[in-house]
Amino acid sequence: MDIRTSKSIFARLLAQENLKLHHAKVQTASFDTKSRTLTLPIWTDMDGDLYDLLCGHEVGHALHTPAKGWHDAICGEGGDITKADMIMKGFLNVLEDARIEKKIKAKYPGLRANFYRAYQGLYDRDFFQVKGKSVQERA
Repeated sequence: MDIRTSKSIFARLLAQENLKLHHAKVQTASFDTKSRTLTLPIWTDMDGDLYDLLCGHEVGHALHTPAKGWHDAICGEGGDITKADMIMKGFLNVLEDARIEKKIKAKYPGLRANFYRAYQGLYDRDFFQVKGKSVQERA
């Protein structure tokens, strides 16, 4: 069994649901709350910890992010989205990510070490493009 197949099974087990799984050449993992589809990226340097982080994070969304709600509240009238809306949406997305990761790690404490190692690896690769930046620095 290859790693994609085993991690697809792993994600379904974590979610306790027969999620649709899709592997694609995308920049990052995602979860569609309406279609219940988890998309995992195909990267050349994916190890087990990184797969577990991405699966755990997206299953966190599957279990704890409502299909409707927080993200709909910040769109402008008539679908117009302002720069302030985009900043607020980004801010809320970070908060939601932290919230669901806390919940998935509480439900499955064994994921904590995988998350730690995978985030360390992403930081070492400067995946988040934060090396050399200060928290006081403004874009």
